[in-house]
Parts: sequence; C-alpha cells; structure tokens
Amino acid sequence: MDYERYISDGNLEKVLLGFATPEEESEYKFYLDIFPEVQTEKDEVERKLERLAFREAAQPPVHLKTAIMQQVALEAGTAVATSTWYAKRKDIHVENVAPPPHQMRVHIGWKILLIALLAMIAASILASVIFFAMTIR
Repeated sequence: MDYERYISDGNLEKVLLGFATPEEESEYKFYLDIFPEVQTEKDEVERKLERLAFREAAQPPVHLKTAIMQQVALEAGTAVATSTWYAKRKDIHVENVAPPPHQMRVHIGWKILLIALLAMIAASILASVIFFAMTIR
C-alpha cells in the first residue's frame, strides 16, 4: 500500500513536528482523508511525542507553585491554601511554608539525637573525672 510507504519514510513525523514543506503537508492531508490507518498512526505518533515531551520536561522550581497560587489568590481576592494537607485543617493557616533560601532547616529528630549524644559525652567525662578522683586517694 502507498500509505505504508508514506508512514515508514517518516513523512508523518515530519509533518507533525512542523518540518514539512507545503507539498508534503498537502500530501499528508490527501493520505489522511483517504486512509484511516494514517489517522491511527498519527494519533499513535502524537501520543509518543507527548510521552517523550513529559518525560524529558524540566521541572519548575518548587517555590514557583506557591508564588503563582498566592498571585492568583491576590487577583481573585480569595484565601489560598499553600499545601494540600493544610487545606484539610481549618484551624491552621500558613502563608509561607518554605524556609528562606539562605537558611538551612534540620529535622527535629536530628536535633534530639545531637542533644542525647552531647549528654552522653558529658556524662562519660563526668564519670571519668569522678573515677580518676577516687583512684588518686
């Protein structure tokens, strides 16, 4: 079939990506009207291109969503929930969840671990001083 050659030559991809000449676009419209297989292949190629575009897309900065949502809320004159789990609690409202970029935040578990470690070190130093004092006498 003639449409199989058209598809296998890569003309369909060229038209869908916008690299085709006007003659190739008219040929594409001709094949599209006559052969339903070209429409099926077109849909499949579009899905592949879309999956590829989403897979290779660059992720926007994290703070961008909060900034956009706050701007939309200002323009609409409504309150905005900055996080989905905060939206469920009516008694909590947080304006800025993210820390400033020049500050580092540490999880509370690491702070407790550090305090416990320092307390153990202090206790061992105290125990060694007491043991040393008892052995001198």
